[in-house]
Parts: sequence; C-alpha cells; structure tokens
Amino acid sequence: MHIDQPDSRVIFGTVPSGTTVIPFPLARRRAFIDRHARHIATMRPEVGERYLDRQLQVQFENLERRGIDLDIIRPQIVAMDAAIRAALWRAAITRGQR
Repeated sequence: MHIDQPDSRVIFGTVPSGTTVIPFPLARRRAFIDRHARHIATMRPEVGERYLDRQLQVQFENLERRGIDLDIIRPQIVAMDAAIRAALWRAAITRGQR
C-alpha cells in the first residue's frame, strides 16, 4: 500500500522483503561525526585512535545486529572513519580563525 502526501513528491510505501535499506549514510550523520571529532581532539593521539576504533566497532556491531549485510556495513564504517578524521583536520586547520 502506498501513501501519497498531497503537494509532495514523497511516496511512502512498503519495501520488498529481502531488500536492505540504509536510511542514511553513516558518514552524513553530522552531529555524530562532529561530536566524536570534538571529543577525540581533546585526547592524546594514541587514546583518540583507540576511542575512534571502539566507536566504529560499536557502529559495526549495531548494524550487524540489525541484520545488515557485511558487504554493506564495511564501506559505511570506512566512510564514517574518513568523515570523523576529516572533521578532526577541519577543526585543526580552522582553529583560531573565528
């Protein structure tokens, strides 16, 4: 059954069984990415690396528990890792420019 919203191009409906849906790429979860980057920035490098590894492992386990295929999880975790590291670099480069 589809539900059409008036004046909208969004159509809500069912997803065929066996279809994997990733509601939002992990690397685009800006609040999550920025929060962890800010937190890691306050740590010694080796502690920050361990913390980041643990957070990525937690996300991996959450997706795995939801039954998402490993071939989908791995690139999502790699992208999240890259996004957090990029946020760390942005913070380091722009520090003091505000």
